[in-house]
Amino acid sequence: MTKLSKKQMDPEKFGHYMNNLWSAFTLMDTKDDVRLLFKDLFTHTEYKMFAKRLEIARCLFEGKIYQDIQKELGVTANTITRINNTLSIKGDGFKKAHEKLTQIEKRYLDKQREKTKNLENPFRAKVQMHRRTALGGIIKAGIKELDKKISKSIKQKTAKKYLKI
Repeated sequence: MTKLSKKQMDPEKFGHYMNNLWSAFTLMDTKDDVRLLFKDLFTHTEYKMFAKRLEIARCLFEGKIYQDIQKELGVTANTITRINNTLSIKGDGFKKAHEKLTQIEKRYLDKQREKTKNLENPFRAKVQMHRRTALGGIIKAGIKELDKKISKSIKQKTAKKYLKI
């Protein structure tokens, strides 16, 4: 079990360290960058614990019962209870993560269904492909790049705002 030093730390310095941690996460550009940071920051066990905690919360949001969660994730009832207590008291981070992950999963499933439809009726896929214009593709790519640049700029401004440089 990870332990925190009993040695007192200056609250202002600790606040600065915490801001650096949050900024480090928000400044990561890709999922792979975040994965590398996690692997450097946390032990393999901690990494697995965080993943299981998130899945426990998601299972609870979906209305699964303790026994099913225990069996599926290999966790104790006490762990599930702690996460459930967090959700009942606050849990805004879990809620937001669950909502975003659910949206991504839905989009993925929709794309898979569309691929299946296109495989079942190849003529339909060809007709849809011809409907797409070169201009539409260019606009979509441009908007995506612009969105990336804006997002990166916001991340950097947010991080700089909290870093005392």
